[in-house]
Amino acid sequence: MFGFFKKKDKSNEKPIEKDSFELYKLAKLSKDPKVSVELYSDAIDIEKRKESPNNDFISEIYQWRGELYMNLQVAILSSSDFLHSIEYNPKNAISHNNLAVWFTIPQFSKPDWKRSFEHFDKAIEFAPDRLDFQMNRAVIKIKSGDKESGKLELEKLYASGYGDAKIAMDRFL
Repeated sequence: MFGFFKKKDKSNEKPIEKDSFELYKLAKLSKDPKVSVELYSDAIDIEKRKESPNNDFISEIYQWRGELYMNLQVAILSSSDFLHSIEYNPKNAISHNNLAVWFTIPQFSKPDWKRSFEHFDKAIEFAPDRLDFQMNRAVIKIKSGDKESGKLELEKLYASGYGDAKIAMDRFL
């Protein structure tokens, strides 16, 4: 699928003189998934080769590429990128949230509720203002069989003014 497992032979290439941030921006704008993956990959390679690489930026690139892989249902590569993202920035709340969701998608693997909630807890710890992460955790609680706790969390979110919680209650309860 898209040749994602084929690595370019870069042994004969001269050093890339492109800016990792520019490649990252181009990848985000591209409508072609293969082009985006290649641009994200090049941006990661360039940033890693710098004398003082920006680990937070590398983490963000892995996060975006992981989201692209997840949307394309390339399971192994998406989870791998989220893990790499967390490796470069253990406080990347978005990657923790995405990995938490990943652990619950039956098409990818048998749901691992324990690992999912561990990552949700970290995502919420690192980004307590992200109510969507809290809603995701509540929905996953419901899906895992803990309907009462999930329902209480959704009701609390809705009472605090987060309207999407009502949509989740209507859909999952």
